Amino acid sequence: MTTSHNSSPALDTLVSHIGDILGTEIVVHRETDAPAHGILLDTYSYDTNKNVIVFSSAQLGLLKDFVIAQNSVRLLLRGIAHRRGSYRVLSYDAGTAGIGMNQIYLDTLKDEKTRNLGVWQKKKLMYYLYMLFHESITDVPWEILSNVYIAKRCAVLQNAQTYFLVKESMKDMHELVSFKDMLPRRYFVLNNAMYYARDMYLAGITSEMKLNPLINIPELQKFKNLDVKEMMSHRWSQSYWYHTKIVGDAMTNIVKMVLNFNFSGKLDENYYYRMYEFGQEITNRWLMMTRMQEWYRWEPPEHLRDAETRAKEIEDTATQYVFGI
Repeated sequence: MTTSHNSSPALDTLVSHIGDILGTEIVVHRETDAPAHGILLDTYSYDTNKNVIVFSSAQLGLLKDFVIAQNSVRLLLRGIAHRRGSYRVLSYDAGTAGIGMNQIYLDTLKDEKTRNLGVWQKKKLMYYLYMLFHESITDVPWEILSNVYIAKRCAVLQNAQTYFLVKESMKDMHELVSFKDMLPRRYFVLNNAMYYARDMYLAGITSEMKLNPLINIPELQKFKNLDVKEMMSHRWSQSYWYHTKIVGDAMTNIVKMVLNFNFSGKLDENYYYRMYEFGQEITNRWLMMTRMQEWYRWEPPEHLRDAETRAKEIEDTATQYVFGI
């Protein structure tokens, strides 16, 4: 690892192991404006000749090490899949965007809170939600896997891991709150349910109850001890957060079924490739559950890079498809 900053022995051991497995070096940079979860610029996903991890200058000590470790594990999974010729990312084009945006438009018409929005608002909402879900479902399954690995293999980082996840969970699950009345309830619920599933599963893996959404998220605390009769009442059945819990529990069960795996096994290429396959499987099952399986498709990384450079063209073409013009 190339860095000008001190790091813990646990991180040094992990990065050295990843370097040996992949036959590569990891370059670490500190940047003031880096997001809390860091940035991973790897040779398998981007047109670069270095594997670079960027972390925020606000992060110090083991918190910094945790962010680097999490991105290092993601790098490892991508590298192993690339070596097997199987590395794919969720991508999109005008056709898949048209399918997704059309469904979002129909749902805005069905929802009583959004059906009266202006046409221009509905157009902006379609593309915003389509890209929001691409970002969320592209990220969360791999975040679960990297955190499970750290919890099982880098116990010294667990306090920093818990602190980070509890703080980020509050931010992730409140990102849409300020304008939830301008969204179809379905999309607020589905987006938050992914983060709920992440935190509920990791709370069990790390034995950190404070990470449990029913404890950590104020709006969800009221559902912790409700009995079935109370949950079926009109008061709760109309709650965005109640539906988040229901869908989130279902997503959590999917993660539990998929990750039926001995994480204490031998750390070889087969182990890591199996983890990569788990990430794909969780993603696919969540897409099926949310009925978004036609919205995105697995493609080589260059397909997504091309889509990102043609974002405006794809948005315009997909919008024309929705409105038949």
